[in-house]
Amino acid sequence: ALPAERALRMAVQVADALVAAHAAGVVHRDLKPSNVMVLPGDRVKVVDFGLAKLTEPTASIDDTLEPLTARGVVIGTVPYMSPEQAAGRPLDARSDLFSLGAILYEMLAGRRPFGGDGGVSTLAAILRDTPAPIAGLGAEVARLLDRCLRKDSAERVQSAAELKAAIDACIAPRADREKP
Repeated sequence: ALPAERALRMAVQVADALVAAHAAGVVHRDLKPSNVMVLPGDRVKVVDFGLAKLTEPTASIDDTLEPLTARGVVIGTVPYMSPEQAAGRPLDARSDLFSLGAILYEMLAGRRPFGGDGGVSTLAAILRDTPAPIAGLGAEVARLLDRCLRKDSAERVQSAAELKAAIDACIAPRADREKP
């Protein structure tokens, strides 16, 4: 587990990267710790958009190309998949927000939010279980994680910009408490 302040400062940078990606019409679809590079000074870079998908087709894409995935096909890294991704349902940007919530949970708890003995049991946990509360976590951060990890995407944080603002709001009170 990382100190909460450090984890939140890194998560806000990931949210900022998602703001840019989503504004460009790109859903990452495989956001996980190994796709979040931590550079010197705790600067963060989101990488590997290999499974990314455009949310709005553009005129520059050849309409004769086969899509990367078909409805009902599950791709990505299981422990960080959103419930809709795990179920093979259509995705939008809120799927990436769930994945960021899973990463933030792991940074704060030192363990993944959804466990299982293998891929299928982990998928079942994502679809069914609520993550265990993290001891010693402030109420505002706990609420943020809950909003990120909701099963129904309509109940989840709705945009990367909203998530970034919520993380910033969690950081600001912590910084104020630490001032002499």
